[in-house]
Amino acid sequence: MSEPTQEQYQHILSSAIQAPSADNHHQFRFEIANQALRLWYPGILMPPGGGYKRALLLLSLGAVSENITLAAGKWGLGGSCTLFPDPARTDLAVEVRWTHDDSLLDPLHEAIPDRHTNRRLFFHGPGLGEGELDGLRQAAEHLPGCSLLWLDRPELRRESLRLIRLAEIERFRNPALHKELFSAIRFDVGWTESCADGLPPGALEIEKPLRPVFRLMRHWPVMRAFNLLGAHHMMGLRAAWLPCRLAPHVGLIAAEGWSDSGVFAAGRAFQRVWLAATALGMSLQPLPASAIYAMPSASSENVPKNLQPTLAEAWRSILPDRIPVMLFRMGRAKLPKLSTSRHDFVRYLR
Repeated sequence: MSEPTQEQYQHILSSAIQAPSADNHHQFRFEIANQALRLWYPGILMPPGGGYKRALLLLSLGAVSENITLAAGKWGLGGSCTLFPDPARTDLAVEVRWTHDDSLLDPLHEAIPDRHTNRRLFFHGPGLGEGELDGLRQAAEHLPGCSLLWLDRPELRRESLRLIRLAEIERFRNPALHKELFSAIRFDVGWTESCADGLPPGALEIEKPLRPVFRLMRHWPVMRAFNLLGAHHMMGLRAAWLPCRLAPHVGLIAAEGWSDSGVFAAGRAFQRVWLAATALGMSLQPLPASAIYAMPSASSENVPKNLQPTLAEAWRSILPDRIPVMLFRMGRAKLPKLSTSRHDFVRYLR
């Protein structure tokens, strides 16, 4: 059995922290011991069977784990990932045990440094051909139980846009969801600077004339007053409906169920799709709200009780035997003016 060298570990861990995360927050720690790499998430993944916030964390853990295995494959090292390996240690999220196999090199690892979220309003064509779209489907299906559905046919795009609009409007109309949305935005860094933790406002690609209004909207009394004029409808359309309406492709990562292992695998599958799209020169933006608000337990986390079943029923008509986990738009676009960045650092225990 082989184990990475110190230099290889540095590359693997640097690749790990380049994985996407909910609102650009990575709170895990690493431990290197006993021929294994462990990821610790102190307490925040509890309780088991939680709602969409837990699902977002599991998706992030999946993406981190996929980056680890892809980076290790550069040296013919395989990583066997186990989610929650010790029931007695609920903060031990993932354990990666090493194997050696020279066939494990996957060219997707080369796209890890280039992967980024692009929130520009306009994604243009040309779109990908059927062969390339099929290749992205295969990237998702590399993980058992996961699949990728393209929502590009007119009837599918029309219905998915309706669900996207319903979910995004609620994020500006519901005080708890509004607080969650704006709490991740680092207005303190201004519109021209990036940051390693949280979302810098400049990365949101808000048009300059709208920036003062958007900044005011972080205050719920102001947002509530604006909503009397229909601001939640306008913001819902601008935030996701219009960008998806204009994008060449809208895709959906699906899984067999909302189990922890199923969502974790979906996070790994989505990361593979994102890296494969990056290698093809495509821009991508994840838009999970309409999918994760359909979770059965979403109503316990401030999603309105009438919205959750509406989303769930509509997605069932599109995916009779699967559940939606992550929706995204994809197309061609200039690089974002500002993107989130993480310094090349890792925290780990021995």
